[in-house]
Amino acid sequence: MAADETFICNQALGLLGSSKIMSLDDESKEARFCVRFYEQTRDEVIAGHRWNFAIQRAELSRLAEAPVSEWEYHYQLPSDCLRVLQLNGFDEMENASRFVIEGRKLLTDDDRAVIRYLWGVTDVTLYPPLFIEALAVRLASKLAHPLTGSRSMPQELHQEYLRVTGPKARRTDAFEGQPKTKPAWVTSPLVRSRFGG
Repeated sequence: MAADETFICNQALGLLGSSKIMSLDDESKEARFCVRFYEQTRDEVIAGHRWNFAIQRAELSRLAEAPVSEWEYHYQLPSDCLRVLQLNGFDEMENASRFVIEGRKLLTDDDRAVIRYLWGVTDVTLYPPLFIEALAVRLASKLAHPLTGSRSMPQELHQEYLRVTGPKARRTDAFEGQPKTKPAWVTSPLVRSRFGG
């Protein structure tokens, strides 16, 4: 059976021992809660891990007015951007002082902004099996209390979600390739000051 939003919701409901739904338009309590939590949970799961299927690149448009801040430039983020991973080849974790995100803008001293980012993928046919599993488990953790009344089940499911998105997901994505990043010495203060960075 091809995965769709109803399939993913039913995977989540199955983890709770709840009744399946026929569609998200059902009048059932299960369907109403799935509709309430699905989209936000999907975006949360995408943003929470560097899923290869959800990575895009874009060159950002610089905004004409100068930013009211210590930064030289600011750029408009794409409307579908959930999280910026890299700016001009520098990973978010390599040098956190290269940019900040404020609202829907990226602020930096760089006069050009090419980013790699996680986008809000809504086409379920693009989801790999591990992402579907992670989304179903995370959704189940949010549905657990309203549908079962259990106070411990949400925490147990959250721990399972962390297991799925931890080493297992990193290992799977690693097989699909690693992005080129600039060597650590490029980001050193000495090299940056030498070349005016």
